[in-house]
Amino acid sequence: MLLLIINAVACAATCLRLLTYRRAGARHRPLYAWLAYVLIVATGTVALRTLLGVYPATVDPSEVAINIVLCIAVFGVRGNVAELFRIGSVAWDGTERRNKGAPQ
Repeated sequence: MLLLIINAVACAATCLRLLTYRRAGARHRPLYAWLAYVLIVATGTVALRTLLGVYPATVDPSEVAINIVLCIAVFGVRGNVAELFRIGSVAWDGTERRNKGAPQ
């Protein structure tokens, strides 16, 4: 029962953090927006189904661990799904490509 509650809280927190994300001037990326939508629906339904009592009574500990790690990661990037799934540590701004054809 405790794992079920922890799982629901982690999923609810993840869902709410993704819902309250503000772009603050960042550009809109449709792929990441859809990915955020899928994460919001998936985590939100877990929390809602648990609250309504229709979620299975047994929860696997690994499922809870995955949801807790996802929750921590989402809060770590302040709800920015694009940053959550970014590969590499340095953001590329395209200056190398723009300067490639420029005369020296």
